[in-house]
Amino acid sequence: MNAPFAVRDLRLRYGKFLLDVPSLAGEPGTVIGLVGRNGAGKSTLLQLLGGLLQPDAGDVRTFGLDPWRDPVAARRRVGWMSDDMPIWAMRLDRLLDSLRGFYPRWDPALVAVLLDKLELDPTRHVAELSKGENTRVRLLVTLAFKPDLVLLDEPATGLDVPARRALLDLVLGVVRDGERTVILASHQVDDVERVADRILLLEGGRITADGTAAEVAEGAPNLEERLAGARR
Repeated sequence: MNAPFAVRDLRLRYGKFLLDVPSLAGEPGTVIGLVGRNGAGKSTLLQLLGGLLQPDAGDVRTFGLDPWRDPVAARRRVGWMSDDMPIWAMRLDRLLDSLRGFYPRWDPALVAVLLDKLELDPTRHVAELSKGENTRVRLLVTLAFKPDLVLLDEPATGLDVPARRALLDLVLGVVRDGERTVILASHQVDDVERVADRILLLEGGRITADGTAAEVAEGAPNLEERLAGARR
């Protein structure tokens, strides 16, 4: 079975910044936390895995597919969410109806459950929604087709602690089946530490630590203190 994601000799340069990942792979059923300071390369790495960016060199695979060269097949198995992900400006029920045609595995029953748990009114227009409600819509759209790999880039930005935890608990409730893989990039280190099985630390475009929270902390009092001393 192909790995949820695998990277080999990956390089991408933006001006003076270079993302350089010689080797990285994920296992099914794992929640991976991606941490690092602003500009370390977290979003860039997720965008490469999601097929939203083309690498300068190296190989990126999701379930054996190149997400840049074969985006339709790859994205049918990969869910992507960021706090600025565009949402079509229409009534929510019409938005969901429009999107379901793109995904063979779209699950109307799961959509109904998520609408209820996320407290979203499908008759409301997207333009009328608050920032928090828009965040919940993005999450719904990301999970509705039951992706095998879920990429979350700062999914709970702007939410308070109870709302963030409720959101992440809902994600894990949907995807924690021993088969799906989640990568969560977040500045909220306590959230990452609470839910992740494995943590990757990015510093200056390189993965400098990979393991449990204690292993990544490398002798610091905790993961947050380790991150505070990390390079950009």
